[in-house]
Amino acid sequence: MAPTWPCLLALLVAQAAQAADPVSLRLCTADQPFYPFTMPDGSGQHQFLLRLAARKLPLTLDNYMAPRPRCLQDLRQGRADAAVGVFTRERLGYLAYPGRGEQPDAAQGLGEVRFVAYRRVGSAVSWDGERFANLDGGAVGVLFGFAYGPKLEALKLPIDDRAIGHEQLLQKLVRGRNPVVIMQERQGEQLIAQRYAGQVEALEPLFERFTLYLMVGRPYLARHGELVRAYWRAIEAARASAEYRQYRVPAAGLSGS
Repeated sequence: MAPTWPCLLALLVAQAAQAADPVSLRLCTADQPFYPFTMPDGSGQHQFLLRLAARKLPLTLDNYMAPRPRCLQDLRQGRADAAVGVFTRERLGYLAYPGRGEQPDAAQGLGEVRFVAYRRVGSAVSWDGERFANLDGGAVGVLFGFAYGPKLEALKLPIDDRAIGHEQLLQKLVRGRNPVVIMQERQGEQLIAQRYAGQVEALEPLFERFTLYLMVGRPYLARHGELVRAYWRAIEAARASAEYRQYRVPAAGLSGS
């Protein structure tokens, strides 16, 4: 029989509780909604998961909000200890992921995130899974500081990454500034249903999918390696818990841009 969530937590606590005092983990979170995973008010699914996994570990989450590019800069410069994000080889120089070797362990990740291309309703822009058509020289709209994978780089298209949030990204699409934008699917669905119904539509097939991880700065890992690894294992266990599966982002947390 597989060990239960309480048993797994007890094991992890026994492995990690070497110090009498809790250790602080300074976590930088984007100050724009990334619904439903992270939200400025702290109600996101992954924020709840991180708190749940840390609950019985000698670990205190010290969370602060900042623009996504600043979070990455703070991680490079040691002002932040961790952030939520996808795996890229370029980040391995200053960030660590759960697992051994260069490939992270998706089982200890926070969950999957899907990215979709969106166009204006009635537009001729198309996407066949490998290339866009009918962009007429326009730039693909994305958010600065977010990783979209090698597929976007391989397209060798003009990129507009000046939008500061998903709301502004959709505004630029609707106003004709960009012929197509790439957005996180759940966030796009939420914003379109709220404000852009009948104006914006998703393109098929899916643009890309990734696993999101708790990325930890290498200096922090060097100081607190056993605790960090216990935390990654606790995240895996917490994802399987009934408490996490039953969690829903409060309706009050859905607003924002």
